[in-house]
Amino acid sequence: MSQKNFRLNDLWGRLIIEELVRNGIDYFCISPGSRSTPLTAAAARNKKAKKIICFDERGSAFHALGYAQAKGQPAAVIVTSGTAVANLFPAVVEAHQNNIPMIVLTADRPPELMDVGANQTINQTNIFGIYAKWHFGFPCPDTNISPKMLLTAIDYASYLSINNPSGPVHINCMFREPLEPDELSDDSMDNKYLSEIDKWIQTEKPYTSYSIPKTIAGTINTINLVCEIINKEEKGLISVGRLKTPQERKAVLDLIKKINWPVYADITSCLRLKSDVGSNIIKHFDQELLSTQFNKKAAPGTVIHFGGRITSKRFDQFLNQNKPENYIIVKDNPVRYDPAHMITMHIESDIPCFCQSISNTIKANKKNSFKDFFEGKAKKAQEIIDKHIKNEETANEVFVSRLISKEIPDNSCLFLSNSMPVRDLELYGKSSSKEIIIGANRGASGIDGVTSSAIGFAAGCNKICTLLIGDLAFIHDLNALATISAAKKPLVIVLINNNGGGIFNFMPISKCKDIFEDYFATPHNLNFEGAARTFKINYYSAVTNKAFEQIYKDALRIAEEKAQSSLIEIFTDRENNLRIRRKIKNEILEMLEK
Repeated sequence: MSQKNFRLNDLWGRLIIEELVRNGIDYFCISPGSRSTPLTAAAARNKKAKKIICFDERGSAFHALGYAQAKGQPAAVIVTSGTAVANLFPAVVEAHQNNIPMIVLTADRPPELMDVGANQTINQTNIFGIYAKWHFGFPCPDTNISPKMLLTAIDYASYLSINNPSGPVHINCMFREPLEPDELSDDSMDNKYLSEIDKWIQTEKPYTSYSIPKTIAGTINTINLVCEIINKEEKGLISVGRLKTPQERKAVLDLIKKINWPVYADITSCLRLKSDVGSNIIKHFDQELLSTQFNKKAAPGTVIHFGGRITSKRFDQFLNQNKPENYIIVKDNPVRYDPAHMITMHIESDIPCFCQSISNTIKANKKNSFKDFFEGKAKKAQEIIDKHIKNEETANEVFVSRLISKEIPDNSCLFLSNSMPVRDLELYGKSSSKEIIIGANRGASGIDGVTSSAIGFAAGCNKICTLLIGDLAFIHDLNALATISAAKKPLVIVLINNNGGGIFNFMPISKCKDIFEDYFATPHNLNFEGAARTFKINYYSAVTNKAFEQIYKDALRIAEEKAQSSLIEIFTDRENNLRIRRKIKNEILEMLEK
């Protein structure tokens, strides 16, 4: 019995890992644990598998999340039983909300240890509830169960995770002790048990292959109707959320150039910072929408939205106030996206296919007074931003975002934390001809796991990555720094330390002076030089804009030449940041009302 368990646990682990690799899922985020030994040993010994060790399960799942967001292919997370599994929940929720593929492999105790007070044993069945696309529980390894069952289950899980809408899949694996592979036994039992998958063994293909369906652009009537709307519309607006692939970005970009409508590009679309979109991109839209006069003139008759959700809450408020006659959404999955409850047409389609279909039919629009109206206002808004930035010497968050957008290297990637960083890059980022891939956890929009996600994002992009993050988010995921040394590509962490939660200064609660500072801003009175030294990361600090500019350039050079990561801590003042933003906003509003 002992030898049988040794061999079968090991065999099942090897079959699971090998079939994942054959499905193209070859990146494994592994947290140490005992019950997961058969899975960990199999991944460690599979020469085609790439591995990273993450001490903390929560960080491991976020690392996998960032990797898949960049790669478009799921990573697999391996953890032991008990609370290790519960620690995956935040990343699984984010993956579900943001349609990011993920394979979660959790080890579990056998049935005889359930509900009897056994240590490190919890009910892991369907633990992620609606946030997992599929949950499947492998029983304890048994020779009465065909190895074909393992392979087909893994094939189906891989397919479900990638197929639209992409998302997390949970495979729970029960193992009885002993858990370690038996190095000394012969292969006689293996050969007998594996005989029915002999053909699979001789190949490198999955046992069951799934074809990922490509959703066509819709019926001819749908395409003709959209084209008719576009050709008649004089006040059309395009909005763009997260686009997952270069092909999607190119298709939407080509359509923008032909249709020549103004474009609200969310920062996660990777179009917001691109100058080759031309003057179509609306910059600093959030502030412009505060103007009643501007709102009236900017009201669109038709909105066509591509891709994922929009970061800005004010954009939905703007549409809700103006209620376009046609609000068309185009994306490659059936998930409902209608926060303002105004969608008049939902088109589930491969985005490049749809763009090509209507581009062949619509008229080229060389002149557009509606776009020119936006362009004129945007140009003046940019001049106001630049003027205020030049007048400030003390380090501030507006300057930081502006500089990163200007100095970030071509063909690199940028990951943005939630709260202020993602908003600031969208509001204050400057366009260029660079190719920058941008990631952010905008599904559930939490501040947990951001550094882990950024390290995974850099691995998935296989590029140098700049991370812009606030101090509270950084504290949330401090132990992620332990994985930076194992990262293939360096990370330049730009850490805004304003001693608390800067976003709360913009909320009505900031007027409640008796409770605001302690319970909402939550000052921590920390600096992070010691953390950088502990994890052997280059450390720099800045209190002026000029100092940050030089330090950021130096850190990028070190990342490029020496492949070393750096932490740049910028000390800013929350009240000063609020003052600068309000000055910019008020002057823009004054300009818009003229």
